[in-house]
Amino acid sequence: MRLRPLVLAALPVLAALSGPSGTPALAGPDGEMLGAETVRLSLDPASGAMTLEALLPAPQGDVALPRQDWLNIETLRIGGEPSPLPASGVIRAARHMGRPVTVRLSGTLPELSPGIEAAARGETASYLMGSGWLPVDAAPRVRFELSLDVPTGWRPAATGTLSAETAHPDGRRADFVFTGRAGDLGVFAGRYAVNEAMHRGLRLRTYFEPRDAAFSPAYIAASAAYIDRYSAAIGPYPYDGFSVVSAPIPVGLGLPGMTYVSQAILGHGYMRGRSLAHEVLHSWWGNAVAVDYRRGNWSEGLTTYMADYALAEEAGAAEAREMRLGWLRDLAMLPAAEDRPLTEFRAAAHGARQAVGYGKAAFLFHMLRAELGEEDWQAGLRRFYAERRDRVAAWHDLRAGFEAASGRELRWFFDQWLTRSGLPALRIEAVEPEERALHLVLGQSAPAYRLRVPVMVETEAGTERHLVTLEDGRVEVTLALGARPRSVAVDPDFELARALAPGEVPPMLGDLFAGSEPALLALGEGAAEVATALGARLLQGAPPLVDEAAAGAAPVLVVIGSGADVAAWRRAHLSAPAPWSMDAGRARAWVERDAQGRLIGFLSADRTEDLLPELGALRYQAGRSYAAFVDGAVVAAGDWPAGGSALRRRFD
Repeated sequence: MRLRPLVLAALPVLAALSGPSGTPALAGPDGEMLGAETVRLSLDPASGAMTLEALLPAPQGDVALPRQDWLNIETLRIGGEPSPLPASGVIRAARHMGRPVTVRLSGTLPELSPGIEAAARGETASYLMGSGWLPVDAAPRVRFELSLDVPTGWRPAATGTLSAETAHPDGRRADFVFTGRAGDLGVFAGRYAVNEAMHRGLRLRTYFEPRDAAFSPAYIAASAAYIDRYSAAIGPYPYDGFSVVSAPIPVGLGLPGMTYVSQAILGHGYMRGRSLAHEVLHSWWGNAVAVDYRRGNWSEGLTTYMADYALAEEAGAAEAREMRLGWLRDLAMLPAAEDRPLTEFRAAAHGARQAVGYGKAAFLFHMLRAELGEEDWQAGLRRFYAERRDRVAAWHDLRAGFEAASGRELRWFFDQWLTRSGLPALRIEAVEPEERALHLVLGQSAPAYRLRVPVMVETEAGTERHLVTLEDGRVEVTLALGARPRSVAVDPDFELARALAPGEVPPMLGDLFAGSEPALLALGEGAAEVATALGARLLQGAPPLVDEAAAGAAPVLVVIGSGADVAAWRRAHLSAPAPWSMDAGRARAWVERDAQGRLIGFLSADRTEDLLPELGALRYQAGRSYAAFVDGAVVAAGDWPAGGSALRRRFD
């Protein structure tokens, strides 16, 4: 799961933009006023002890003081004079009147915990992310001048431009300048081996533990290639360098000119591939062009489409199709409570939100590209970046960029995909083959979407692709063909964001986690208690336990017990041959449909008491039809073959 940095909402601007001393406020693009803050931080990463002094020379509006239980505010000075701490933790604009505010703080970073905190220390690395440890004013963007001191043996890093770095007898000092949102600030220190290369005037760095230093050349080369790629597609790279920093926590954070990545995955090929491409691209989308989170987060979908999907597309049509299908499968497994419009997506806290904010949003851009054509798509991206760089942008700003580039009105397109939950469902209402034509009636669920539906017709002379415009609940068309039709398939390559039709994909374990609440059938001694615990951990709510008599009426059933008991129940109740041996691994899970189409899940283990520890990570196999585990690790997983799709018809 990919996480984004903490974002602090800006407070209302209540005060003048320059202090009485005449200190000028900084101006950004279009005359936008910037805040300014100087931070001097001394950090001992091993113990977590830190002291810092922060100066806001001309604060804008109210100043919020940090309120962390591990951090103490020692002194506050306003206009150079000592001042008592406000009980509310907020220095009102009327109190400082634009005069300089200086705050001295000290504290001890909390130790690393299983959760992901905004600040923590570990044996080899420590970090502070976001701005919760600093006084911040109401300026939406701030120029931070950071001076970081760490003891010998440690190396500091931060978001922004490295302006100076020196070693001294007691350690090392590094100075950074960062202009951006306070919430995008990050400070890091570790026992890093630092490797550096210059590329087209950009400083590319890795901050890795010595045991990972061998990965540095590949990361630097990949970062350079991605920067060149996206600069050509979008516009100039917005920072003076890019760093990859090893993290002691399981994250992949995209920060301005930097990514903070779990040390545990640095050696994996996928991290240097799509994952690194995704993080580099966030330098443009989400950082240089910031997100107006009040109106929804567009950057994750655009970044997923231009990084992850583009690389899949380059690998071949089959891999791109598989990714599109994966997005649809994830959306099909959404619990009803999580199926929300894109305008309500802010950040991905778990997989359900990722299905909307990453997958559905990426699909929006895939369909927009098809609607506009490649030339206008590329022109729209470049125009949007040029107009919104160093500014906050919302979905309507994206629409405006593509409208200006294409000369087309696109409100209808963005409205239908942004403001509605769910997806349209397509159906073939009637189809009649003719000698050199095909009469087709297509329908869709309500509310109707405006769609261009791909229709593939296999003829005696080859396969033809047609686009059918569907704007209302149904459309009736006759397709002229070059030869007699043999079959027809509606959107077989999953080019549209739509509900999957029956038979298009096999049943998935994730189907048990979404939709109708399943009933649990526990088999054998001791299985009832285990089934209740598993249901609470893996499934929605608290699924009820049922007996054999009630199991037949359950719309979704999960059968739980020992391997022998579950296999015997399956043989007694399902007439079709078992799709696998039913004894793989030490524990296993799979889903099937019975003759009436009812979904049945099977969870079994060699010993009933092993079910809970072995299947604890089953949710991570939600996109599979079956999975087997040993010691909680997957040893086999896969999909059953798909059945006959309701969106296909054969004529011979």
